[in-house]
Amino acid sequence: MIMQAKRPAITRLFPVFLILLIVSPVLLSPVSAATDAGTTTAQIAITDVQLNPEIFMQDDTGTLKVRITNNGAEPVSIDRVELLSDDITVVNYQTYDKVGSLGAGNSLEFTFLLEADVQDGTYFPIFYVDFTSAGSMRYPVPIRVDDSGIVVSVMDAPSTFSPGEKDTITLSVGNARDNQVSSVTIVPHGQGITTTQSALFIGTLQPDVEKQVTFEVTVEQATEMFFEVAYRNGPNEHRTTLSLPATTGDRKVSAELVVNSIEVVQSGTTITISGDVTNAGLKDAKSVIVTVGSPAQPADPNPVYVIGALEPDDFSSFEVTCTAAGATSVPLLIEYRDDDGMVSKETLQISLRNPVQSSSSPPSQNAAVAPGSNRRPGGFGMFGSGISQVPVLEIVAIIGVCIAGIVIWRKGCIRRLRDRFRK
Repeated sequence: MIMQAKRPAITRLFPVFLILLIVSPVLLSPVSAATDAGTTTAQIAITDVQLNPEIFMQDDTGTLKVRITNNGAEPVSIDRVELLSDDITVVNYQTYDKVGSLGAGNSLEFTFLLEADVQDGTYFPIFYVDFTSAGSMRYPVPIRVDDSGIVVSVMDAPSTFSPGEKDTITLSVGNARDNQVSSVTIVPHGQGITTTQSALFIGTLQPDVEKQVTFEVTVEQATEMFFEVAYRNGPNEHRTTLSLPATTGDRKVSAELVVNSIEVVQSGTTITISGDVTNAGLKDAKSVIVTVGSPAQPADPNPVYVIGALEPDDFSSFEVTCTAAGATSVPLLIEYRDDDGMVSKETLQISLRNPVQSSSSPPSQNAAVAPGSNRRPGGFGMFGSGISQVPVLEIVAIIGVCIAGIVIWRKGCIRRLRDRFRK
């Protein structure tokens, strides 16, 4: 029987050591990766997020800017950065496939171009950072889409427009969004209309802010006018249009001059025409003048009577002199201007068949009116006729006698005279 020698213990344990040597890297590597990933993620922080516009409208394009900062003491190697979204379109997808190293205390900014081709709502695309060593970081970015625009309405406008007359229209422009809009501009247009302002610039409208603007519009015919409002939401231009039907009709809003209390006095060959002019319209009449037309010839001392400005419901007297040999009537001409300097004229035929005859200088407006004159009632001309019939001299004489009697009584003259008769 052959006896086998025992192998040393080290020889028997060699296969065990060999197995441990092969398996140990596999067992230890996941722990190391997890530790590195946690450390790297802790070093990187998102320090700024900016959206332009802050709130998208449907089909708007805009930008998302995200800044990350390395707050650790060691540089961090970044493989790629992406914005992952199943709803909002990322136009520059995979732009940052190779980023590189981010040093300690340094920052990197990533810009993504977005297109909101979605319905209204709030969406959460994922900002994703993939580190080279191991691990990653994910950050959901809320993006809101709201298609409501600015609101335009008519605050004040005529129900009927007078052809050729300037009217005022007031509009209200309000921002019903939760973010500001900029470059707000209003342009009026329409067939058969003219406006003093070709466009009005409002500028920036903050959320829940309303501004009013006024347009001066002249309508020549029945039409429909439009006010086109353009504005920007971030870099995107949007438009909305307000339509306003413009019906035409006879609407007395301008100055309207009415002549009454006409008085005609003839002295030799000179004829004096006097009366009152009243503004019965709703606007001022400026530079009002009164004169006569052919066949009459204006003559001194008042060939042209200048009244000036007449406000609504205001009146003024006038007096013009002329000659009109052989004429039975003369045209009285009244000329005035509106706020824009447009000249208007009115003509009134004055009969010369029954003038008041006078051998002296022409009477003033407050002179007495003889029977048979063609003066029409109205104005303050009737007030002048009443004053001329009051017995002024008799009243003054009576007042004088009363004053003298009071003076004599107070001086005691009556008492002394009475005592003298008693003696």
